[in-house]
Amino acid sequence: MAIIAQIPINNNSTRVRYPVFRFSAPLGAGIYDFNIAGNTDQLLMPLQSNSVYLIERINFFAQAGEADWLESMRTPADFPAFTLRYQNESANSIFPEPVQCVNFVDNLEQLVFFRTTRDRENLLISFTGIVNQVAGMVGLNPLLTEVNFTIYQITDETWIKKFINPEGLGL
Repeated sequence: MAIIAQIPINNNSTRVRYPVFRFSAPLGAGIYDFNIAGNTDQLLMPLQSNSVYLIERINFFAQAGEADWLESMRTPADFPAFTLRYQNESANSIFPEPVQCVNFVDNLEQLVFFRTTRDRENLLISFTGIVNQVAGMVGLNPLLTEVNFTIYQITDETWIKKFINPEGLGL
């Protein structure tokens, strides 16, 4: 609740968005491989240059049961993970490292602010990783996962000026 208290609560200057993206991994030789083109650089949401965004919560789950998901993990290098990046600034990621999805998360609190200065910018999501098929996953082909977010879009000009120059903002 402290996070919410720091952003404008005026309905005209704050919008809550709930982007969701599903990923699939085909089964081949006993493994599910998420490293396919359909899971790379997919549009999560368009961004506006006059806004600051706050990722406040993340949820992650898979079509398999969580115990099966945990059992299916291969090596740390293969752990399923997602990245968020700007379309026009491919080297600029929202998170400094990929977010690993080793276990399911429900309403994982975040405090990730970001903004773009470009017009017509998009936020892209990519999902990678390899998991073994375990007994509880027999019959699943493809294996589906879902990542969803609670993202606040803040357009209040006064607040954004304080965000850019944080003197007195209190964050």
